[in-house]
Amino acid sequence: MLGTRFWVAVLGLLLVSPVVMASALAMDEEVPIVMREPASEPAYYANQDASARIDHIIDDKTIKATTAFNDWRVGETVAVESQKSGVGIIGFLEIIGVSNNEDGTFQVTAELQRQSRLHFIQLGDQIYHINLSSDNNKYKGTTDLIIKRRGKNISAKYKPLFTQGVSVGETAETLWENEYVMSWYGQINYGITDRLSVGTIIPGDIAGAYNGSGKFRVFASDSNTFSIGANTAHVPSDNSNTLNFTVYWDSISSESVISHTMFTVAAMSFANAADVTAVKTLGTTSFQTGYEFIGDNWDRILLGPSYNFETKALGGYLTYVKIWDRFHFSLSLNSTDVSSFKLSATDGYYVLFDAYWRF
Repeated sequence: MLGTRFWVAVLGLLLVSPVVMASALAMDEEVPIVMREPASEPAYYANQDASARIDHIIDDKTIKATTAFNDWRVGETVAVESQKSGVGIIGFLEIIGVSNNEDGTFQVTAELQRQSRLHFIQLGDQIYHINLSSDNNKYKGTTDLIIKRRGKNISAKYKPLFTQGVSVGETAETLWENEYVMSWYGQINYGITDRLSVGTIIPGDIAGAYNGSGKFRVFASDSNTFSIGANTAHVPSDNSNTLNFTVYWDSISSESVISHTMFTVAAMSFANAADVTAVKTLGTTSFQTGYEFIGDNWDRILLGPSYNFETKALGGYLTYVKIWDRFHFSLSLNSTDVSSFKLSATDGYYVLFDAYWRF
């Protein structure tokens, strides 16, 4: 039976959820970072030299451009290049409409995503396709340009992080529909829908330590994402089961910083759960918050504190994440107890690497 611990968990989630939701809504008013969500479509085209000339500025975020090319797609992110020699890319737009002109040309309507602080977009500037299926040094890392909507052939480096690694835990983001993440040690996560992701560690299932996880995105806006999750596992040595309920909240803090908050409550546990607090959702209750810093090349630095209620210990993490088109590699310094100066994943410091693929 679940007993008292289960009802404490449920009560905790009921108390935390409204507070987090209210804070998320408030943050939307305070941090209007993204003017429009980035593109969701791939940017591979037969004619990479296609361009469009901006000839109308409709309002503070909408422009129209004329082009002789017809390979523009609604939802596509395009780059704006200044007409002034040597300036280069000064902004990014999302195409919201394409129509035919009577003279055989085409009119492209687009809305502003991001603009240089040093240069205004002007009449006569040119629009070009930009390839987001692989590394593109013109597409600099920023929270404004993270691609949150499902699309084909988008490099994983431009997507929000689904996980921060095995020792830090997941973020509030879910996988896109039919997308999956596979780690080097055999954990598989799969997006059933854009809002629901499930997962399991296959070697554990084979060894009799049956396990599973699920995460559902409850709320998402330009600046905030709120999700709830559940993790369960069978512990063969103890012949018992664990069950954790978790609240996740991600919030954009600035153009280069995202905050991640996680509160997990153990409804069912096992005898030696206090020895494996390095895994946040395995039979103990903990609270963690931290920051994700996005570099110009889309690599991430993660850091923050955590607190475990069973051991009453303050821990933390510092992680560097290198992202290629599909492959992620991270190296982290972690602690389960910052006051214990010894090498130990149980009650001290430890170094960990992680590697996974996102398809």
